[in-house]
Amino acid sequence: MALNLNSPQSLTRETRLGSITGYSGTFQDLTKKGCAGCLSNKRRCFATPSTCSHVHSINQLAAIDGAAVIDHAPLGCSGSIIYYTVGHNKRRSERSDGKKCLAVVASSNMKESDTIFGGTEKLHETILAVHKRHKPKAIYVVSSCASSIIGDDIYSVTQDASLELGIPVGFASGEGIRSKIWSSGFDAYCHAVSRTLLEAPQEKSNTINYIAFTRINRENLDPFMHRLGMDVIYLTDGATIEDYRLASRSLASFGQCGSQSSYLAGALEQMFGVKYFQSHLPFGGVGFERFYRDLARYLGKLDAAETVIREERELYADELAALREKLKGKKAFVALGASYAFEYVRMLHELGMETSHVVAYHYDPRLDNISNEPVAAAADAAEMGYDFSVSVNDAQESETYLLMKRHPADIFISRSHAGGLWAAKTGIPTLEADIGLDIIGYRGLISFGKSMVSKLSNTNFTLNLGKRYKSPFTDAFENRNPYFFEDDE
Repeated sequence: MALNLNSPQSLTRETRLGSITGYSGTFQDLTKKGCAGCLSNKRRCFATPSTCSHVHSINQLAAIDGAAVIDHAPLGCSGSIIYYTVGHNKRRSERSDGKKCLAVVASSNMKESDTIFGGTEKLHETILAVHKRHKPKAIYVVSSCASSIIGDDIYSVTQDASLELGIPVGFASGEGIRSKIWSSGFDAYCHAVSRTLLEAPQEKSNTINYIAFTRINRENLDPFMHRLGMDVIYLTDGATIEDYRLASRSLASFGQCGSQSSYLAGALEQMFGVKYFQSHLPFGGVGFERFYRDLARYLGKLDAAETVIREERELYADELAALREKLKGKKAFVALGASYAFEYVRMLHELGMETSHVVAYHYDPRLDNISNEPVAAAADAAEMGYDFSVSVNDAQESETYLLMKRHPADIFISRSHAGGLWAAKTGIPTLEADIGLDIIGYRGLISFGKSMVSKLSNTNFTLNLGKRYKSPFTDAFENRNPYFFEDDE
């Protein structure tokens, strides 16, 4: 589906991609219905707290080196940003040039009177104050539920401020009430950046864009790209405004997952012909081989890629065989973001393990590329043919807890959204999953396998914790169908 980059705001993932947050069934059924365009969503009459697209749009924009972000919202809406900016500051202060670069996030601090009389004047004053204090190269204003509900014309304010200050002042429509899927916040960031920073290339260069949260462990990726004569532009935490302006010169783009990278990669493909690779992601051995071949074939360097693949297979063959022997027959319960959930299942299969159940936090049946190539999960389902029990929920802890008890596993693999806490309480060892370049290729697969072997070799703590666990829930809840709260939309 073509992106409407002339509009001040991006369409939500539900509208644009048909993304869902409610499903129960099997992997094959999920992907086939998604590819056929007949995947229906489920709504819930009760939901436990999740996260919000608002905070994710701010987080991503704050990661741009040289940009400042203004949250046009009551001060409380900005409270959680400290969690992200601490991480940004730590990573960005470790730059190779030694320069410490802090993330800059300000709030317009809307009060009750602003919700009655409007907050555009206060927003304009905030933009001028941020520009005077921090001298950013670009400013982004993110809308909130409050500013959206009262109808503040934020876009016009940003346009006027851009002319007044002579720098890009962008608008990101990140209010949480627009979408049930927090990844729509990533889209708001990508839309704002696409409209303000991307520019037509003067010439093409032998570079590939990697769109992700961080560039940590870039040493795992750079050598593979260099073997194909390519350098990497990292559109990640700490990327500069110049990096975004150079992105259109690249020959191709890929991302850590479709959730975070799809919109920006799709915009680069649509506007400047930068090929978006999204059917295969380079995680684990099989994922790496398929992605690397796709890229090399596009670049006309398939022979060089086959040499690299053969070397990697031989280098890690013995370690992989030993890990398979130790992990054979073990079962894992996986609860991760939409893309990584299924990437990890493939890696588990490579290690000889089984999957008891997978929770994906949402599912995108298609992504923002102009081709008809399948998304990574659908490609796996078609090419590898395996099947397993799947549910989709936006980090609904009540559902995940009940599913975990009904699908026993030897280990629980998750990150960030508290599911692992319930697993540990009930006696199941938990592993915090890595994302991004940590798990690229056979090296990443081996590292992941070693982590599981280490975790499973000493389970005394979780076993003893599980023996002492007393459920805080009623018997009626404990025996309830995990999907009790779901209805067809």
